[in-house]
Amino acid sequence: MRTTIDIPDQLFRRIKALAAIQGITLKNFITKAVEHELISRKELTSGFRIKDPLIPSDKPGSLHITPDYVAKLMEIEDIHVSP
Repeated sequence: MRTTIDIPDQLFRRIKALAAIQGITLKNFITKAVEHELISRKELTSGFRIKDPLIPSDKPGSLHITPDYVAKLMEIEDIHVSP
């Protein structure tokens, strides 16, 4: 996927130099850096799974979910979770 990001000039020069020292492309360097950050935060390795359905329904796919509906569900959840 392509995207555009703004990187401060000084930081960009450091990134480009480190990529050159390692003999890899700027794209590979940035990809590795982002992967490293995500792994260090356990985002990629947490094993977290979402259970379906998130909002119970007798007919999955038939709910019309609006911001008001979600707010109501969250309010109900807070009532049940709070001591």
